[in-house]
Amino acid sequence: MKTLELVGCLDIRIIFGNNGCVARIPTELELREMYLKKKMSLSEIAQISNFKVHKIIYWMDRYGIRRRRQSEANYIKANPKGEPFKIKHRLTRDETRLKYLALGLYWGEGSKTTNHSTVVTNSDPMMIRIFYDYLIELCGAERDKIKFYLQTFKDNDADAARTHWMNELKINGPVIRIGKPIGSQGKGTYKKLNKYGVMQIAFFNTHFKTYLMNELRKLGMK
Repeated sequence: MKTLELVGCLDIRIIFGNNGCVARIPTELELREMYLKKKMSLSEIAQISNFKVHKIIYWMDRYGIRRRRQSEANYIKANPKGEPFKIKHRLTRDETRLKYLALGLYWGEGSKTTNHSTVVTNSDPMMIRIFYDYLIELCGAERDKIKFYLQTFKDNDADAARTHWMNELKINGPVIRIGKPIGSQGKGTYKKLNKYGVMQIAFFNTHFKTYLMNELRKLGMK
């Protein structure tokens, strides 16, 4: 790679880039704009700048621009439009009540073993509806990112169970995934409670899971 022209400083050097094409070295401001603000990847920056990735890395290091960890890069790649949720901070009295109901529900019924999945499981549609409303109304979660998984039993009517949850949650049937039926429900109260199976509501996002766990810690829940 040969230098074609040098005018005083690195930022305005004109050189031969990929395939012998004339290209200008990106300035620090341009790299910060592309990498930090627009969240472009190194390969994307290299492509539009007409340089190889290792050269972009070299100039970023010269400018002191910290590169993202692989986990950060993977997150941005999975969420190219930005965060799939937007937390509402100024809440009415009813919204505050909904928030703490949902946090209490998650503390008691939610999964806490992974750093990316937020899952609540219950056979009571009201419990699932509370958490659903919390995700939509207070967390601004994108609807298509919220998943529903219905676990039925061998003595359930799967079609009736799907219809029941559709009506209770006011959602479309196709968004409910039904797993392979498992053993019988048992007898008495247990059978009555699980007449329509057990529902899971899930939202998969590492940043949201971190936010949720921090909210629980503020309340002394760990």
